[in-house]
Amino acid sequence: MLLAANNNSDKYSTEEFVEKFKLSKFVLNLLKFIEKDNEIIKDLIIRRYQQLPISENEEEEVLEYFINNSVFSAATVANPATSVVTEFLYAEPKAPLPIDQYFFMSEGGKAIKSRLLRVEENIHKIADSYLKKGNVLIGNLGGGPGRDIIDVFSKYYADNKNISAINIDKDKSAIKRGKRMAITAGVIDKIDFLESNFMKYRPEKKFDIIILVGVLCSLPEETCIFVLKRMKHLLKKEGCIMASNVSPKMLEVDPFTCFIMEKITNWKLIFKEEETLKNIFIKAGFNWQRSFTDDYSFHHVGIGIKKSFFL
Repeated sequence: MLLAANNNSDKYSTEEFVEKFKLSKFVLNLLKFIEKDNEIIKDLIIRRYQQLPISENEEEEVLEYFINNSVFSAATVANPATSVVTEFLYAEPKAPLPIDQYFFMSEGGKAIKSRLLRVEENIHKIADSYLKKGNVLIGNLGGGPGRDIIDVFSKYYADNKNISAINIDKDKSAIKRGKRMAITAGVIDKIDFLESNFMKYRPEKKFDIIILVGVLCSLPEETCIFVLKRMKHLLKKEGCIMASNVSPKMLEVDPFTCFIMEKITNWKLIFKEEETLKNIFIKAGFNWQRSFTDDYSFHHVGIGIKKSFFL
């Protein structure tokens, strides 16, 4: 065990570190595992968390350790925006590696799963309201394999011929997986899967509803406005858009997970308050309707209606 921190030392034992920074028991379990396996890596993580200097070689050692000992970390480093990361959290394996177990148990990881459930609930509510007006076409953009749309369609609309969707993602593997998932769920006839950059998409038919979950989280405010303005042109008159962004509450409640994501695996998020997300919608040309969150309030999900005078 390392010496307790004092005026002459910046070193902490694992227990002292967790207690001082008021971190969760899951952080303690994670660091105790790493300490047992490689105490040097544990010390470097603690130093990095305190914003104390470590060398570039030491940073690389920490990164390599996480890549070699965590499926979640390896996927994140390979592509922070990939749906593999969120899909991994949706379906917890029976015997996850210890570092991956941390992500499943952390509030940040649980919030991702909760966000999926709340998004699906609200897709159902919105789709039902639009179905009262006629046929409905949903665009699920940048959503990986489209688990949310597949779940909603299989639960509520499997036999409804008046609703369909186009799932667009530039990840070929995600599109292939989405097709397999839709076949298994019995809704492949209702969803078209398109490998494409949705920002360049030119639809034959405009959407009634657009789902944009997890896309804005790493983008600055002005870029988010630009993206939503582009989405406006894909929507029918008075079409609806649902878009999410990670909330600053995650930084407050689960700082260690945020630290791992940004400082170790290089997944940089831009946390935005609900009011900021609302302003993004308004500046992009949408009438703000409301927002909802996951059960941990780590994600704001806004809902807006296209302003008719922009047509």
